[in-house]
Amino acid sequence: MSDSTALATDTAAPAPAEATVPPAAAAAPPAPDLASEQQLADAEKTAQHATAERDELLAALRKVLDPSGAAGEQAPAALAEQATVERDAALAEARRLRVELAAHQAAHKSGADPARLLDSRSVERQLAELDPSAQKFGERLDAVIAAAVEANPLLRAEQAPTGPAKGGADFTPGAAPVPTAEQFARMSYGERVELHQSDPDLYARLSAASQ
Repeated sequence: MSDSTALATDTAAPAPAEATVPPAAAAAPPAPDLASEQQLADAEKTAQHATAERDELLAALRKVLDPSGAAGEQAPAALAEQATVERDAALAEARRLRVELAAHQAAHKSGADPARLLDSRSVERQLAELDPSAQKFGERLDAVIAAAVEANPLLRAEQAPTGPAKGGADFTPGAAPVPTAEQFARMSYGERVELHQSDPDLYARLSAASQ
């Protein structure tokens, strides 16, 4: 190689450097959807409010049905069932009292003694079948009382005891025969109460004689 060639090689311009590509910028995060976030927050708040109201209602119901807390934690279905049972029992008791009150008032029309009438088991069963809210309740009640008095004369008011009068009887005209110790022993609870109210001394004598 000649000296001129070597000199030309040493003085040659350097090759241009390759152009560098700047790194791509990172993708910007999506802008938050404020409306959606607000809706989600509102939905969560509504759900929490509904849960709190439900818990308050259940707590109030438990306090009414079980004020002592003896039943402990119960499922809502069990509490609802218990409330239904107690409601039905209260309605049945109110219905029974309405029928008995009406029977007590209607007994006089049929000449029946109210205490004896309501003390009768057969009459009690028939009265239990009556509906005080029915349109013909009064007619059916009168029919039940009339039939009961017809079948059992002892249900009549001021019914004189049957059987011959014995010693100590009052034979004053128009006076009701004085019951004997045997007749007193066969009296119902209502008849004894009536005798005690009308003649306490006679009731005491008959009560002592029957012991």
